[in-house]
Amino acid sequence: MFTTGSKLLIGSAAAAWILAAVYGIAQGGTLGSIGLISAAIALSLLAGINVLARDSNVSANEPAGFGASAAAQSTARPSLWPLLVALGATTMTLGLVTNRTFFTLGLIAVIAGTLEWLIQGWSERASGDETYNARARDQMVDPLELPVAGAILAAIVVYAFSRVMLGLPTKTATVAAFAVVATLALGIGTLVAVKRGASKTTLGGTLSIVLVALVAGGVVAGLVGEREIEPHHTTGDLAAKNECTAEETEADEKASQSVASKSNVTAEITYKDEELRAKVPGYNDNFAQLTLQRSNPSNILFHNESDEHARLVIELHPATDDNGQPLGPERVCTALVESGGSQLLTVVIDQPSFVVEEGFAFTVAGSDAELQVVVP
Repeated sequence: MFTTGSKLLIGSAAAAWILAAVYGIAQGGTLGSIGLISAAIALSLLAGINVLARDSNVSANEPAGFGASAAAQSTARPSLWPLLVALGATTMTLGLVTNRTFFTLGLIAVIAGTLEWLIQGWSERASGDETYNARARDQMVDPLELPVAGAILAAIVVYAFSRVMLGLPTKTATVAAFAVVATLALGIGTLVAVKRGASKTTLGGTLSIVLVALVAGGVVAGLVGEREIEPHHTTGDLAAKNECTAEETEADEKASQSVASKSNVTAEITYKDEELRAKVPGYNDNFAQLTLQRSNPSNILFHNESDEHARLVIELHPATDDNGQPLGPERVCTALVESGGSQLLTVVIDQPSFVVEEGFAFTVAGSDAELQVVVP
């Protein structure tokens, strides 16, 4: 005698075979016939398995099988891991046509959800005691799950904070927004401390809402994009663009006009009365010529004792490659130094002086002051 499930599957398989034959004869379509035949084969296989297993029914004449039947087993506990796997698969599919980051996140979600789902399924069959099963599951995965989950959560929070900070239009808005967030955090913490009887469910729900709001803000800010941040110009930019002139530029604004005590200073160069003079540690005299080591960094301390702003400049005449491109910076310079101010300039010269036709020399932009440099 066939069971109800077997009858349904046998009927479905027979209908699929008949429809496949009718479609193949009437329409002559290859693709449709293949689909119907595939469905018929699958239904026939399931029907055969169901007939052999008799719908997992236990005969009344076999009381020993009552305890091992499917109906006697406890039902599986509710689980969110299948939802995570489905969400990860959807994100992977979205990432295939949009962004590699979505694909990577989806893949991680699928792997994590699958592993957790398998471990939960194993633990539920470890014994007939649900408490023991839960303890076995925790002992197996907690040493790995808790640190990884904490690290992922911290990374999500930090990244979401960074997206929100960079997404706000100005620094002032960033400060104001996080002042409000800090105030709310302090207020929530105060309420929790005052109301000591708050349940874990309430606390968990509140923190979950805050986390979801933070992540949502980070996602929105990330999709909108970062605010436009103007580049900060430096003296290196001036040197690269050959703009080491006597004119004040953005790189000179708010430039430090003093230098802290430095060790390993190669020389001190002073600009005074339209002249440059060098003083070398260990000597009391001022020199009109300076010797620097080749291919070694030389720290030059520049003092402006003139009545005008001054910028110290040196052309490096770097070696070139086979295509004529320079192998290093063509020049270096300081920011504009106010009267009485100082700047530190680090110079690396990779060629001896005799290789360069005009030699090396420190100059002051906009003046005729010059200090010859000898590189052995």
